This record gives sequence, structure tokens and C-alpha cells, in this order.
Amino acid sequence: MTRAIVLLLLAAACRPDCTPEQGKEAPIVLLVTVDTLRADHLGAYGSTRVRTPQMDRLAAESVLFERAYAQASITLPSHMSLLTSTPLATHGVLSNLDTTAPDVATLPGEFARAGFHTAAFVSAYHLGPKMVLGRTLGHLERFEAPERASHPLRADETTDRALTWIRDVCREPTFAWVHLWDPHMPYTPPAPFDEAYYTGDPRDPRRDSMAGVQLDWALYDLSKLRVHLGPHAGVLRDLKRRFATGSRGARRLLLWPDSVEPAKGATYREVVDLVRSAAADLRRELPYRASVAGFLEGLRDVEYPRAQYAGEVSWVDSQIGRLRDTLAAWGLEQRTILVVTADHGEGLGEHGVYFSHVGTWEEMLHVPMLVWAPGRLAAARRPDLASGLDVAPTLLRLAGLPPPQTMQGRDLIGTDVNQGPIVLEQVKGTQLALRDERWKLVRTLRTFHHNDAFDREGGAIELYDVEADPQERTNLANGAPEVTARLGAALDRWLVAHHVDASGYGHPARAAVAPEHRDQLRALGYAE
Repeated sequence: MTRAIVLLLLAAACRPDCTPEQGKEAPIVLLVTVDTLRADHLGAYGSTRVRTPQMDRLAAESVLFERAYAQASITLPSHMSLLTSTPLATHGVLSNLDTTAPDVATLPGEFARAGFHTAAFVSAYHLGPKMVLGRTLGHLERFEAPERASHPLRADETTDRALTWIRDVCREPTFAWVHLWDPHMPYTPPAPFDEAYYTGDPRDPRRDSMAGVQLDWALYDLSKLRVHLGPHAGVLRDLKRRFATGSRGARRLLLWPDSVEPAKGATYREVVDLVRSAAADLRRELPYRASVAGFLEGLRDVEYPRAQYAGEVSWVDSQIGRLRDTLAAWGLEQRTILVVTADHGEGLGEHGVYFSHVGTWEEMLHVPMLVWAPGRLAAARRPDLASGLDVAPTLLRLAGLPPPQTMQGRDLIGTDVNQGPIVLEQVKGTQLALRDERWKLVRTLRTFHHNDAFDREGGAIELYDVEADPQERTNLANGAPEVTARLGAALDRWLVAHHVDASGYGHPARAAVAPEHRDQLRALGYAE
């Protein structure tokens, strides 16, 4: 008998008294965010390979938004948008390293003001009370997170913590945010999910599909960089001479050519051409960072990490099923309002991005969004465009509370939400995408470099017919100039409304990250 079944039987046998006081409503409002979960890995969104029976069952009873998008493809900024219903351009949290808490209304804060018990149970350190969300969500009665970034909580541990708390407060109005980390790197699902989608030896020397795969530098152990720089001394000398910089500056340009200063008189492309060969060699030579990518050491088959990611999705699916079934066993189903969504997706090789999340591609931003409220909402599939900004107003309205005026999203249930395009944001405000019913316009505000396969220079414009070209292979910016102009004008209006300079909004200096927090974030690959 599996642990999940044992826990469910115990929950049913030890059913708490969750009966509200006579004459009082006591909704149980839950926001479940699954880190790094692509929509196309759920059966309810069309996957025929990955098994997600629990979320599929939930989806069949929910309002499912077929075209839901995360606000940004990175964890902390996207969650800040989910919890405040404001874009990155408004709340100012542009990366996982930002430390300045925005002064803005929050979803848990509005529930607390209405007399709800409020709590958050997160599986990752950088979303916890010691980082910026600790100040943004300071009103929470309970805020639990792992003590160290290198040891995120597994989905079953976080689910246990959330259920234990709900059990104690279930007679009264309650709100909880539950964050499940597992689909994020490293992809190491527990048994039997670790063998669910792959057979054979992924390190078999006869396999070679990992050859040429370029990963984000965050997945490499850069503390070993100097040991491997000897053969590339000539490139470093050229960088130092060409850009009048020291050894540290040259090393930074070698890894991140987009950090070149225009005042030095060279173009970004000149730097890329100079460092390309040396950077490719270093990616073959450097060891992976053990905490986030150690399981990739020696791998020769790219299908293995893809299969492990699928295993993580199925593992989390089982825990969402356990959460839902426990609430039902406690008699809370008819009082529950639940949204399941994700903060972003994941690149599994599309567009040259492997096991990371960067850019505004569909695989990075198209996420599940299920709204489950038995007795309140009839099941439906909705084609409306939705974004992370819409989650907070929707939950508040379903609970009978008015969203504050600062929230910029829409109530997806109580209003006609098919109201035109949505704008999505890249980390550090380097890139924006405007998505309408058919098209996606992408504008790069500032040059950025991920790897040889994916970089963009400031000012670049892309246009994709997402309906006809869902893999976003053909840039039609020049082929459909009238669409490019129309959507470009709409994006200009968004920039003006949000007081954003057209050259990007990641420039301002941010508060320094405390050394102890930088060490924690380094364990997740979020700091050099």
C-alpha cells in the first residue's frame, strides 16, 4: 500500500470537525502553484504521453482555461504577479535576486482583512519568509518554507504541512497558498515515477543526443572556471585588451557577452564572435553544479532528463490528487475554491533552451489554469486568454470579496474576459510579448544572451502566428507588417501606461542581496 493511500485512509479515519458556526459561511480558498509546469504535459491540455490522472480528473470538474499564461518565465517575479495582480513593470521584482518589497495590495492580505485565516506553504527557500515575499506577505498567520535552498521540500512534505494547518482552522474562513517545487531542476522524481518514462542506460556510450546541448551557465559549477581557462588564455587577453578590462571583466564577457558596455566601442556581435568557440569548449569541460544539475553528469541521451521531468509532473499530480481527496474526506469539497496554475513552464530543447526557462516562447509561458469550486462553478473549457494577473481577482470575487483597485487583472468568472491582448514579461524586463487571439508580438528591449541558439539584440521584433505555427518557428514581423504595426502600437500604449522606458526596465540598481541569501540562491543556480 502506497504512502499516499495510507495517508488518505488516516485522513478519512481521523476526520476533523470542520462544521462552520451556524449561519456562517466559511470558504476554504486555495491557490496551488506548481513550479515549472508546462501546460502541454497534462492530459487535460492534450498530452498523450505524460500521465496526470488526478489533475485530469480535477480539470473535468473545473473551469479550464485553454490559453493561460504566466506573467513571466521566472519564479519569484511571476509569483509576485500572481499574488499582487500587478506586472513586473509595476511591482518591480524583476529577478529572483531582487530584495525590495513592493508596497501593493496582496491576495493573502485582502483575505486577512476580511477575517480569513491565511497561510503559505512553499517548497523553495527564495519564496519563503526570509526573502522579499516575507516582507510583502508579513500579515500571514503561518509562512513555512525550507531552511536551506539546497534542500527544497518535496511535494508530499509541503502538502502534509498545508493539510495539517487546514485541519486546525477548517471551521472558519481560510486561505492558503501551496507551492510545489518538484518539476523544477533537478529532475529527480521518487520511485516509481523515476522509471515511468525511460528504460535503458542513459549513459550508454553508444548514445550521443546530448552532444552539442548548451545549458545555461547557472547549471555549471563556475567555481571551477579558472581551472579550465588555461587553453583560452588568448581569448581572455584579447578581451582585456579590446575592452580595457581586468581579468574578472574578461571572464564575465566570456560567459555573458551581453554584459559588454557600448561605451567600449564594440558591438555585442563582435563579443559573441570572439568568445563563441571558447565558451562552447568550457560547456563541454566544466562539471555541472551538483545541487541543480548533478544528475546530468555523464548523460549521453537527452531523452532521459525529458523523461525525468515528465516523472516529476506525474509525481506532483499524485499529490494534488491527495490534497483534493483529503479535503473531500473531511467534508470540505462544497466549501472549497481552488485554483491550480504554474509560475512558468520549461524549455526541454525547443528553441535551443534545455532544462531552463527563458524567453517568451509558448513552452515557457503557456501554463495550466484550473478553477475548481464545486457547487459554485459548472465545468467548462474556456478559450479566453488569461494570465497570472487574473488569478487574485478571480479568487477574491469567488469568495465574495471585491478586488482592490491596484489589482490590474480580471475576474475570469464573473465578467466577459475576452477583452483583447495580454502582455507578458521576460526576466529583468529585457523582453515583452503581446499575445492576442491569434498572434504573438515579441519585442526585445535590451540585448540578452542565453546560449548560441537563443539570444536577441535590443530592438529586435518578432511576430508569430501562434494558431498556425504553435511551435513559433517562422518570424512574420516583415511578412505581415500591418499586424506588426497594430500590435506594436498596442504594446507602446502598455509601455506608456506602465511608465516603462522603451529601452527596458531592468536598469535601476537594486538593493544588494545579503551574502547569506546569495549563497542560498547560488545553490539553486540563481547567482554566480
